[in-house]
Amino acid sequence: MKELDPNKIAVELVKQFAKPIFDGVGKLTKEAHDKLKVTLNTCFSKYVARSYDRYSKTKTLLYRDAPVNIKEFYVRTDLEIGFGQKIKESNFIKELQKNKRLVISGTAGSGKSTFCKSIFLDLIENPMGVFPIFVELRHLNTDSETSLFDFILKSLTDIESTFTKSQLDFSLGLGKVLLIFDGFDELNNELREKYEKEIVNIASKYQNILLLLSSRPDGRFHSWEEFYVYRVLPLDKDKSKALISKLDYDRQVKRKFLDALDKSLYKKHKSFASNPLLLTMMLLTYEQIAEIPNKIHLFYEQAFLTLFNKHDSLKSLYKRKSFSNLPLDDFKNLLSAFSIVSYADRKYYFSESDIKKYLGNAIRVSGVEIDQSNFLNDLLDTVCIMQRDGNGYTFTHRSFQEYFTSIFVVNYSSDNKFKIIDKVAFINDRDDVIPMVFDINQDLLEQEWVIPRMEAMIDELSVVPDTKQGKAKLLSLMYKGLTTHDNEGDFGIAFRLYSREGDHIRFIHILFKIYGEEISHYHKIQRDIDESDEVKEAEKQLIEIILKGDGEKQDFLSLEDPSSIPSEVISLLYTSNCYGHINTSLNYSKEKLSYLREKYTNKKNELSELLFS
Repeated sequence: MKELDPNKIAVELVKQFAKPIFDGVGKLTKEAHDKLKVTLNTCFSKYVARSYDRYSKTKTLLYRDAPVNIKEFYVRTDLEIGFGQKIKESNFIKELQKNKRLVISGTAGSGKSTFCKSIFLDLIENPMGVFPIFVELRHLNTDSETSLFDFILKSLTDIESTFTKSQLDFSLGLGKVLLIFDGFDELNNELREKYEKEIVNIASKYQNILLLLSSRPDGRFHSWEEFYVYRVLPLDKDKSKALISKLDYDRQVKRKFLDALDKSLYKKHKSFASNPLLLTMMLLTYEQIAEIPNKIHLFYEQAFLTLFNKHDSLKSLYKRKSFSNLPLDDFKNLLSAFSIVSYADRKYYFSESDIKKYLGNAIRVSGVEIDQSNFLNDLLDTVCIMQRDGNGYTFTHRSFQEYFTSIFVVNYSSDNKFKIIDKVAFINDRDDVIPMVFDINQDLLEQEWVIPRMEAMIDELSVVPDTKQGKAKLLSLMYKGLTTHDNEGDFGIAFRLYSREGDHIRFIHILFKIYGEEISHYHKIQRDIDESDEVKEAEKQLIEIILKGDGEKQDFLSLEDPSSIPSEVISLLYTSNCYGHINTSLNYSKEKLSYLREKYTNKKNELSELLFS
């Protein structure tokens, strides 16, 4: 593939972008006009050149020794908006121009970040007068005092020190800018509300700019009135085959894998084969095992064993020498310790000092004595579970950090098992640590965490009386306030969470993740849907009150202090039955708790009888 010169392609983009700025600056002296022109041209041209070089190439599980151009291996996925409205990836930029504020929502490994990078590159390689600025939100976790605007400004002033805040404000105000905010789900929980407000405020202040944000699924996006939520669709069979075909891999293995993918593998393992990351891992493991495991944790285990034992995906029989020479069990124990100590601190990006700190902590926790630099070199170059990223380090994909954190949780013996599980469960409730723990050892998770968590929730919530005031209290225990979601002018009630970790509503969300169809089916058959005119009218009036706002906040009704809520609103909360889903989840938990207690009492008795009778 012919390499493009970023300095040359920057010229045309900046020329198209800057012209309307110069035309709209009003009356300036020629000297001031020329100075502004030099500053903008220099700053934006340097930004394009540097950013293009950074985001056009990446390292992956297959391309470990040197970064490779994204377009050599990436197949852009299609999207969906609303109920079944499919958007071809080739039409996405038109969607962006039409709807202006877009959220790209997708699960782990679905290619959200690469999708955003490909849009960024398209707008540089094929200029259309829109200047893209790429912001990796995870970096704000270590710089949380900085506003989003100042963070964007810093990325530009680091390149051109004479660029000013007023010039950025002026450029955004005139439009023709696309702000790409990548990885909202990688922000720490306690920071999301702060940066959520800033993103929404930027969208409101600069009406002409385009905004694109990527994240794992999150219900809060439905209350962002100006934003359209697009879901990343799974790869269909043709796209899966196209991705594999583009990969630089052993030809014989790839040919056999493509044939198996076409005939049976895609249909049998669609949940893996339709996900770009997992599909790549399928290819990696294909030579080593005759059958692809159905459970996700077994799949990750096989992928890790392949990386550990093989080490070079491009040479079938080549095995790269390990730096640490650790046996498999010690390597895995140390890696799982590193994963949990970093995950517990919400570390997804590591500076040089960070990596030394967390590797040192992992060595202490695991008891595996090893030279830090040798183990780090193995993570980077032998198994390639981590990669260099600018001046720091990241996991090749964050799902590896989640998987090895779950391995630590399962294997670690301690009296404070509940505290450890409780800690990791609520670090990021969009992650898959707890579902993987459940997948690996369901008995352990249910006995050590689910049962005591259910008991605590039921004890606290069951004492709330079934009265109007009681239901308002119940809502306040679960939610910070009420807001609305807009479905093409048809408003419905939405719920705003507290920023605190470990509350009952987040626990219920995890129950939905681990019990899936069971709890959803229970809600479907148990939920009392009252479609009476009285309920509809109460909901309509409540929505009108929410939209008017609470004090200075529009589209928000605070529930934090139930005693301060007017009596007429209390009545509407009760009559509209907006607490009904909580009642259903609570009833499910009571029945499930009774079942689990009986289940493990019987298991204990049966084991005792078999072993000691």
